[in-house]
Formats: sequence, structure tokens, C-alpha cells
Amino acid sequence: MWTYLLGPVLSLLPSRWRTRLPFGESINWRPAAFISGFFQIWISIYLLVAWYSYSVTHHTRRDVFLVLRELHAHVGSPEKIGLIALIFVALNPVTWIICAWGIEGGIRVLGAAITGDIVGTYPLWAIERFYCAVERWTYNWRVPVVADEVTSERHGDGEILCIKSCRPKPNWQNHPTIRYHDEFFQVSNVITATETQTYIYHLRRLQPGEMFRGLEDYDPRDVLRQTRKDGFLVSYYRALRK
Repeated sequence: MWTYLLGPVLSLLPSRWRTRLPFGESINWRPAAFISGFFQIWISIYLLVAWYSYSVTHHTRRDVFLVLRELHAHVGSPEKIGLIALIFVALNPVTWIICAWGIEGGIRVLGAAITGDIVGTYPLWAIERFYCAVERWTYNWRVPVVADEVTSERHGDGEILCIKSCRPKPNWQNHPTIRYHDEFFQVSNVITATETQTYIYHLRRLQPGEMFRGLEDYDPRDVLRQTRKDGFLVSYYRALRK
């Protein structure tokens, strides 16, 4: 029920906001996003037609005659006036916004139908990214920079390398292969402990013959070499990449 009642509207939200909804798990987001994008396309078409009809009967018509009078040009046939009015409407920023809204709806429909990606609307995504950038910037000022804490734990028949860091490692989200002390590990799990403001990464030792995935060298003191007080623009750029 929630999928078809509130799902199309809530699918416009960024993914982080959707995961915090109390009833988010009861919504099938894929059909909800498809329906939302479909209606977004039709609404943009309706708005485009309404905007064109309003423009050619109000300010665009007035602007066309003003331009023709300034150029001392002949008024010409209605077809020519309509073509000039169409150009005026096409150059209006409101037209661009409506077209962008429709194109975004098409992207959301294709994402939900083909790849299963639930894409929110861009304005809310930009607001969410801006908030994350501000949060990251204030976090860098509030939490001191210390070297990573590395411990080794036994997990079944293998060994797990547990790394606790005061800063996130965005490159590790894709689970690359890590070289540490000339041994090779792969990121198997990422945990964010919000209470202690600690990022915990579990690395499993690679088995002989196992293929690498994006090899990276690791040093627990790498975090100390990073810029501690990132500028706001740098934090915003990093938040966009996450």
C-alpha cells in the first residue's frame, strides 16, 4: 500500500533520507520510482505546453513586437512571428528548468526499469550533499587527528585485520585490495560507530592465487599526512564523490 500511496513522492528523496524513514522497508522503491518518474515526465510536458501558451499570449508576444519595432522590421506573417516567439520561449530559463525536470524523470524511469537504481530528484540531492559537506567540515574541526589503530583478530579459520580510524576512507567503500607490511588484504566490512566517531574497517587476508582488486598501499599514519583543516569547498567536493 505504501508503495503506491507515498512511495512515488518519497522516492524523490535522497537515499540516505529514505533509509531513515520508519516505514521505508515496507516500500518497494523500484516501482515507486518508476511511477514517480513517469508522472514527472507527463507533468513536465503539461507545464511546458502551459508555459508556452502563457508566454506567447503575454510577455513573449510583447517582446517580439518590441524587438521588431526597434529593428524597424516588417511584422511579417503569423508563422514567422510564431517562430520568433518559439525562440524566445526556448531561451527562457523557465523553459530550461521544466525540460530539466522532464529529463530527470526520464533518467529516473530508466534507472528504475533497467538497472534498479532509485534516483532522487537533483535539488534534494544537492541539499543533502551540502549538508553532508557541512557536517564533514565541522567533524574535521571537532575530532582530533590520530593515527589508525590496527589489531589482528581470529575469525574462523582466517585472520581479520581490524582498523579503527578517526577519518573515513572513501576509497575503501569499493572493497579494494590493501597491501600492509608486504601482506595483502581485502576490505570485507565497513562499520561506522557514531557514538565514538570511529570508522572501523575489517580486512581479510587474501588466499594464495586470489585476484587483486584495485591495489592500495596502507600505512596507519597516512591519516596524519592528510590536511587536517580542509576548506569547505574541498569537503563539499569529497562529499559529492561519496
